[in-house]
Amino acid sequence: MGVHNSSIEYLLDKPTEEPWPGHDNRSERAEVSAYLPAQQWQRLESAARTAAADLLGSEPVFIVEQLPDSDWRTAWHDHFDVVRVPGDRPIVIRPPHKPYKEADGEIVIDLVPGLAFGTGQHQSTRLCLRLLSEQIRGGERVLDVGTGSGILAVAAAKLGAQSVLATDIDSLAVDAARQTARRNRLADRVNVREGSIPAGERYDLVIANLTADLLQYLATELAAALAADGRLIVSGLIETRLGEVCDTLDGAGLELLAVESEDDWRAMLFKRPAP
Repeated sequence: MGVHNSSIEYLLDKPTEEPWPGHDNRSERAEVSAYLPAQQWQRLESAARTAAADLLGSEPVFIVEQLPDSDWRTAWHDHFDVVRVPGDRPIVIRPPHKPYKEADGEIVIDLVPGLAFGTGQHQSTRLCLRLLSEQIRGGERVLDVGTGSGILAVAAAKLGAQSVLATDIDSLAVDAARQTARRNRLADRVNVREGSIPAGERYDLVIANLTADLLQYLATELAAALAADGRLIVSGLIETRLGEVCDTLDGAGLELLAVESEDDWRAMLFKRPAP
């Protein structure tokens, strides 16, 4: 049909996580968006409405809006502002188009938002940043699993970690994280690698901002990646999934130290007890 871009957004009454194979948590309601030239829509409108009704078995609600010409490459500027995570060592996420005067004691991260998840605007990311600022005291070896934009890996390095390995199974995220490390002049201390949890390596601190299903699936590997007395930060959890994830990580030999909350989202801090 010549559609240039399209997306599907599930409409939910409560916060939820991304679907994971075998755990279908999608809503029955969804919004499909597509963008195409006005003249093309005029030619296709009748066929599109008929096809959608045949597919769904009922008449869908169509909303047609003509958008003004714009430079969509920079449209994200309107939706991405400076984010400040308070704490003993406040962390600031600064987009390049926003002027910001750095205050004493702040950790400032320069970030250009892209296709990879992680801008500091989501509660789960802010919870991880808050725990990172409390846990890193300098010299730690850190692993960031599912790094996305690389924001947590860069934060760990700026807070004083000796070295950070950031991994992601998405090649777009790997590229984005490398760009974030370079932009913050940390490419020498933040190593970005495509993949998941490296076998046989031990870290003082592991970060996993994922989903409840992934955290349970990876629980044994996350525990094995920790050095004795190492810490694990997990996030990406809604309140209703907290108990089961906690039980799974407890079963992997980890001890719960703290739970952090923001709105309906939760993050937990575990440690691997020394022998």
